[in-house]
Amino acid sequence: MRIAIAFDGQYASAARNMLSSLARCLPPKSGVRISALMTDDSPSADVVEHAMSRGLDLEVVRLRRDLSDLPLLRYLTGATYARLFLPELVPDDVALYMDVDVVLMRDVTELFATDLGDRPLAAVRDMWRPNLHEALAGGSNGRFAPDAPYFNAGVMLCNLRQWRRESLTERALDWLASQDQVPVCLEQDALNALTHGRWIELDPRWNVFPMTDFRDIPPEAWPPRLGTEYHAYRDQERRAFVLHFIGSRKPWRHPYPDTENLRRYRHFTTPTVEDLTPNPVTSPSRPTSPTVEDLTLNPVTSPSRPTSPTVEDLTPNPVTSPSRPTSPTVPETPPLALTGGGGSATSPAAVFGYPNRRDQDKRPERRKRPRFV
Repeated sequence: MRIAIAFDGQYASAARNMLSSLARCLPPKSGVRISALMTDDSPSADVVEHAMSRGLDLEVVRLRRDLSDLPLLRYLTGATYARLFLPELVPDDVALYMDVDVVLMRDVTELFATDLGDRPLAAVRDMWRPNLHEALAGGSNGRFAPDAPYFNAGVMLCNLRQWRRESLTERALDWLASQDQVPVCLEQDALNALTHGRWIELDPRWNVFPMTDFRDIPPEAWPPRLGTEYHAYRDQERRAFVLHFIGSRKPWRHPYPDTENLRRYRHFTTPTVEDLTPNPVTSPSRPTSPTVEDLTLNPVTSPSRPTSPTVEDLTPNPVTSPSRPTSPTVPETPPLALTGGGGSATSPAAVFGYPNRRDQDKRPERRKRPRFV
């Protein structure tokens, strides 16, 4: 079984955390081999050493392609395109690709039991952009049925044999070059456009976005698939097999809202100094009394820590603790106000990097076809 991840130097810390959670969920002697696709020449010895220390079989594969002409969006780097090149970078016929901004809470090798047949991939329907005709509304109106689903490419079981047969990589690059404007989700949009109607929909718990962490999303921007079922989605977050921290706010950077999802991330990973790295988007305001900040102080700005209760009472040791403590509880994020204007709230584009329809006119014009070396 082959698992593939992709990152560059900017996301090395996220890769280490993701590998920690993977190691905790894999059964003994699983036989999983991990290919780490790197798109730059950043040192990788620490990631390899980290994987080995957790009993993982990891190899680093360098993507020797010139990706400089491919369009990017804000917080994304060229590593987002690495998944397109899986057929030429790994020898297997099937591989499970995962972004590194995920935390795993279940054995992902279960996904390899999925019968792909001649389907190119299996994935989870995107919770923010669930419908294909709306997600690709820049020049694809009328091509897709109104209820055609759109998937998120952060967790994909890829039928690489079929990708090679269909020349899916080159076709995706051609599709990107043919667009008048830069697609909102880049190669994810390309894969959706080229495989519509031919991919398998997985249980949504395999790719859950922690959207209830952000109270500054206005009510009118709440994803249409979810309607007003805030509490139902919060329950799905708690039952997630994989939590995917999409967008520019990341749990390994500080600050991040003190929520149950953040606590779950820290429980399954190994927090490092990256927790102090500022997020590119300002975190929403938090309640002032009492919060987890009163118990877990910022090691940079806070001169001392309270002696009771200790941080260990709140953050379990990922190695020795079998479960998270149940008390004290993390203050629950209040439900979104599902009525009212909400016009002054931060736009979802600032939270997740998924532009609204009104933002599309601000996107840059299409760039030239990438030159490969």
